Amino acid sequence: MAAPVRNRNYQNTAVQVNMSLPVHLTARDSEQYPELVGLLGSLSQHITENGVSLPLQKDLSQAEESLKREKQSYLQFHILHHELKEFIMDHDIASHDVAPSSASSQFHEAVKHCLYTAEAADYVHPNPSTSTGTEEPCTLLGLTKEQLNRANPHNKRLKALQQQLIPKIEDRLRRKCEELVGFHHSQPDNEGGQMAFAKATRLPDLLQSECTKLDEERQKLKLDRAQRDKHFWQYYQALMDSLSVLELLITKHRLRLQADSDTITSNWLAARCHAMCLKLRVFEARLLCDTYTPEVVTALKQIKHHLNRAIQEKDKDVTRLSQALQSYQSIGMGFDELVKEYEQLQAAIDNKKWALTELKQSLVSDSNAEWKTY
Repeated sequence: MAAPVRNRNYQNTAVQVNMSLPVHLTARDSEQYPELVGLLGSLSQHITENGVSLPLQKDLSQAEESLKREKQSYLQFHILHHELKEFIMDHDIASHDVAPSSASSQFHEAVKHCLYTAEAADYVHPNPSTSTGTEEPCTLLGLTKEQLNRANPHNKRLKALQQQLIPKIEDRLRRKCEELVGFHHSQPDNEGGQMAFAKATRLPDLLQSECTKLDEERQKLKLDRAQRDKHFWQYYQALMDSLSVLELLITKHRLRLQADSDTITSNWLAARCHAMCLKLRVFEARLLCDTYTPEVVTALKQIKHHLNRAIQEKDKDVTRLSQALQSYQSIGMGFDELVKEYEQLQAAIDNKKWALTELKQSLVSDSNAEWKTY
């Protein structure tokens, strides 16, 4: 339910249901589905616009506030610790160029020793959550925080060191705040230190207000995006409706007229095709009349008569040969040998005839040659 419900039917003006849920319904939807509207209204009394129940949202808000306070406290101590380490590091770097005074060296050594002692005290208990009252807590190397504090030679004058150190740390933090203000404004100004520090004190509220403005702008952009999607679907639905109307107009009017035009054209083409067929038949008749004259028809009849007679004679020969073949086949298997022998004899006779013919020709040629010699 966190995302808005979009309806693509935007023919009617969209209405917002009187509830906190980001649901967009049309007037038609509200009229057609009153139970859905009632269900969404009842849900808005139990869940937030993000889809979280109201008791859970209350617990979540309390947890966020507690986390915010703890985070703020942690960041304060972290900034002080980081600044103190930078203070010592700056002094060590500066001491390499210019030798500091003995009082300054003693002060920084005392601050360094106290810082290291405090850091070591934080690592004495590796896992404080596991220690109970009935058992002795397990500490690092068997040391305790009291032992570390007693071993610190500067523990007795710790308050004096703090009174001397606090103004220096505050001055460093003040300069950093002024630098942050200058970076935020990014414009040079000639205002005094008090005015710059006053701006620095207002910087968290200013940044918070700017973050709020950014969140509002993001929300506006989200609403604009949703509105854009809504308009897109409105235009899409209008375009689809226009296409439906156009298709209906084409189907009822243009296509009907086109069908009538196609019917007329097809009828005209059919009549023309029939006329062309008749013309072709006339041309065929004329060609036949010019080709087959009475003389040609008489000659063709005589040729047909002769051909019929030849066909009848051939049919008689085929019948006679068929009968002879049947009579030969009725003789039996021995007839094949007789036929082969007959073929051999016929072949031998043909060879001898050919040899006699050649011999006669050679004799004639020899006699002619003798006559010429005489």
